[in-house]
Amino acid sequence: MKYCFSTEVVDLDNQAPNRNKRESKYFWDELNHLMAAGGFTRIEIPYEPKWDFGGRSGIPRTLRSVTTKWETCEKYLAFLKENGIDGIDCVHLNPSLFCQGMLPVYFGASGHYGEEAIQFAAEMGCKSVTLSVTPPYFRVKALLGGEIREEEFLKETKALVEKLAASAKEKGLTLCLKNEFWGLLRGDKITAFLNELEGDVKLDLDTANLRIAGADVKAVLEANKGRIGIVHFTDTNFVDTDETWKTALPEFPAKRPTKVFTDLGEGSVDFAGIKAALEAAGYDGPVVLSPRNSNDISRSILRTAWFVKNL
Repeated sequence: MKYCFSTEVVDLDNQAPNRNKRESKYFWDELNHLMAAGGFTRIEIPYEPKWDFGGRSGIPRTLRSVTTKWETCEKYLAFLKENGIDGIDCVHLNPSLFCQGMLPVYFGASGHYGEEAIQFAAEMGCKSVTLSVTPPYFRVKALLGGEIREEEFLKETKALVEKLAASAKEKGLTLCLKNEFWGLLRGDKITAFLNELEGDVKLDLDTANLRIAGADVKAVLEANKGRIGIVHFTDTNFVDTDETWKTALPEFPAKRPTKVFTDLGEGSVDFAGIKAALEAAGYDGPVVLSPRNSNDISRSILRTAWFVKNL
């Protein structure tokens, strides 16, 4: 298996100390050095169009922000290589940002920026692009006026996914679907959805998200072993006993002094067993190491290096 490190280690969505620093180019330049020093020479980039609005082009998470600073993706890749990063294995788009206003706005923006993320991934030399298959339950409910008309929403989601999958295929990429524990296709529900899709769409197997949703990770792996496009190693100790997944901020539970995701090896996910199951299934693609939204980025990089060494 080939490991890469996710820059989702940086929390840009929630207010925290040194927020302005994390929106500056020098912070991201240094992050390349820190990841390389930890032994990670391949990375994942979340595609976040919101940074195109407001002049935050120091954050290299969109096509525009990269071309603003480096002119072309090719020059950005050369810059990364000079700073210890050999390339990018995956681009991840979470369309939750667009889940506001009206339903046509959500699907229109998701389609537009989905195409843009695919173009970005292709120019970055990726083999796959990952899409969070639905926004959180709470946001979808708000978008639909307090109702979860799940069948209607998923029907339109299916059409969107199939269109993006065709675009990805044209550019030599594979579209993979990630189902976070707060989405409409949480846990093993993703399998039935994948069975209904036309075109080449694969699963992004995210370990902690499956576990929190109550799914058996190895069972989901077995049910989809012929269509795993990418794997995310995420860790957790969290057990959702009070339907946190339906709340406004499911990653930061209001009723408990905890953060859902931990650094790799600090939680209770059975990575040794999952790794063995992946090998038995013949998976040889990238494994994204994701200590998501870290409270201490440097420490998370070192812990992840230790985790890989001792897995």
